[in-house]
Amino acid sequence: MRYSIQIIFSVFLLISFSCQNGSTESKGISDAELIQAIIDADKISIGVDDLPSNSKTVIEYDYAEYESESAKKAYGLGYEVNMAGKGHKVGSRCEVYFNLEGKRLDPYGRNGDKDKSDWGRDYDKGDWKCFDLSLPVSYTMPDGSTITVSNEEDWDAIKSWYEENPESEEKPVLQFPVNVEFDNREGTVNELVNNAEEMREIYSRCSNGRDDDERECFDLSLPVSYTMPDGSTITVSNEEDWDAI
Repeated sequence: MRYSIQIIFSVFLLISFSCQNGSTESKGISDAELIQAIIDADKISIGVDDLPSNSKTVIEYDYAEYESESAKKAYGLGYEVNMAGKGHKVGSRCEVYFNLEGKRLDPYGRNGDKDKSDWGRDYDKGDWKCFDLSLPVSYTMPDGSTITVSNEEDWDAIKSWYEENPESEEKPVLQFPVNVEFDNREGTVNELVNNAEEMREIYSRCSNGRDDDERECFDLSLPVSYTMPDGSTITVSNEEDWDAI
């Protein structure tokens, strides 16, 4: 029954957005609500180059440590971009959401109650761990040199290289094969990855295994009231009250 209410609520949001002449900047609609509507909506795959120009700018400058894996559009709502970590972010994933005008949606922005000054860097980007890269690993730098990462502190060597070579825009290249570690229903699994194609397959497998249908972008604060088809009103003050609907 609660799932049915979620569907009704998503349809209500979709109708509300459609009444804004194609704009998702309507008063009273939070970024969190729009993100949830995009997650729930049917989407089509598009190229990253088909995103609005300001969305591409956000991805290029704010997500330099990530690579765009795929982009999808929910008509009348906005965009979802799936990102995969690079360098010391290998193994991490995140999704970024934009409205139709290309503005990045902030789940704790307008109508939110979280103090952004408390955010950690990974939390800010909605980062979630797909797998762990087993150390040591080595990277080939743009000048042909090699940096080996044997512990967490060694990642600073890659950062230092770019600070010493600010003109370089090329990314370091991970040397294969590498071992990755991730959890599944059987427990912790170690797997050998031989090339970039196999790495993309690991990322894809992780993404498909994430149960998006069970994610909640926001919580509905109780009590709330619903007008039923016969004109009566049902008020939900706690979790048990959902059964009345």
